[in-house]
Amino acid sequence: MTADEIVGRIETSWDELDALASGMDAGALAAPGPEGWAVKDHLVHVGAWEHWLLALFEHRDQLAAMGAEDAHKEIDDVNAVVFEKHRHDTVQQALAYFHDAHGQLMAVLRRQSTEDFERPYATFFDAGREPTQQPVLDAVAGNTYDHYPEHVQWIKELTASRERS
Repeated sequence: MTADEIVGRIETSWDELDALASGMDAGALAAPGPEGWAVKDHLVHVGAWEHWLLALFEHRDQLAAMGAEDAHKEIDDVNAVVFEKHRHDTVQQALAYFHDAHGQLMAVLRRQSTEDFERPYATFFDAGREPTQQPVLDAVAGNTYDHYPEHVQWIKELTASRERS
């Protein structure tokens, strides 16, 4: 896959999530679901993982970029810390965070070449991290075009459950 194809795939997938959220009013975005997460919390979660990916490309601390520097590195713990940090954000704050994270990330990803996306993931870490030869594209996919559809589905299920109630 070329760099342009990667960026295109990210944007197409993100546009679906953004359009879904944009079609909801503030009440629908703020109403918590059965697990306690509102749509706005899903959007902040996506933005936080985009900040993680942005920090990876910029060789910064990924957990600090998410505001989860005190979290254990387990994904569930990181997600819980991000949720607690942002759970009281207004809908406007959550939407701004979601859009800002994506804009910053895409500015960096648009500057990458196909070869950059094929670089080993390990080259983005300081010494002392577990070495891996998987391409950084795996992290890109996992935090963008493979990640967004999960939240599209959860948001659709959340809104459908509200409509049935």
